[in-house]
Amino acid sequence: MPRLLEKLRGVAESTGGFADIDPGAYELVITKAEPHDHENYVRMYWDVRTGDRKGAYANSQYPPSDVLSWKDTAFGMYKHKLHMLAEANPNRLHAINGNDGKFASLKEAEDDNWTAFVGCRIFAVVRKRLYTAGPNAKNPGADRYNMEIAAYLTQQQYDDGDFSKALLEDRDQRDKSPVQQQQPVSVPESYEPVTDVYDEDVPF
Repeated sequence: MPRLLEKLRGVAESTGGFADIDPGAYELVITKAEPHDHENYVRMYWDVRTGDRKGAYANSQYPPSDVLSWKDTAFGMYKHKLHMLAEANPNRLHAINGNDGKFASLKEAEDDNWTAFVGCRIFAVVRKRLYTAGPNAKNPGADRYNMEIAAYLTQQQYDDGDFSKALLEDRDQRDKSPVQQQQPVSVPESYEPVTDVYDEDVPF
């Protein structure tokens, strides 16, 4: 067995669990960028960067995320988020001449260099999104929630707490329609359900 005693002495214990953060304003950090070019979006996974809840989702199997979509219906928000990322990340290694030392988010996005976004800060308001589990979930029809970014902030807005408190309220997307009685469907023994990645958590 390797000699790990010295290493163990310098490491805090971890149970492998985590607890969701409370709604509020946070300085976040992008931990992973997952492009889905065929669907015109990239999923940015995030965690808390500073404060008492730093690394809150380090042990989470399903960390929270935000979507940057360049679909026509979301293009204005896409531009806004890239602008806010540039403002929040001055002097990044990927900055180029002529952008006042800010992170060249638009250029990196245009070049599909999404790994350049890993490590970027996001100043944001975080809230709960309530939703109903879709048909391909483990427990279809169950009420669930996840944590989502309600709005991007400038660093000054974050420092001053300058944002609408309405942003802290839960966003309720649960299915309120009455349950319809359906006839049972015969399913072949060889049938395997296909997981739909858009079932629950893509906000468009």
